[in-house]
Amino acid sequence: MPHHRSMPCYHSVYVNNVVNSNMDSTVHVNNVIFPFMLFLGFSTVLSSKVMSVLLSDLSFIVK
Repeated sequence: MPHHRSMPCYHSVYVNNVVNSNMDSTVHVNNVIFPFMLFLGFSTVLSSKVMSVLLSDLSFIVK
């Protein structure tokens, strides 16, 4: 009987380890993706600004 009683303890430890490892991997993925998304958004804003400047220059040249 004591063996059967100690099983849930091992099980909970296993579940905690799995949850912790999943959390670590999620945090790692977020740390990798977040700067990339930040860079992507920044480059998109930058390229839109550059395009608007180029278009205004082109329209000025055409005029």
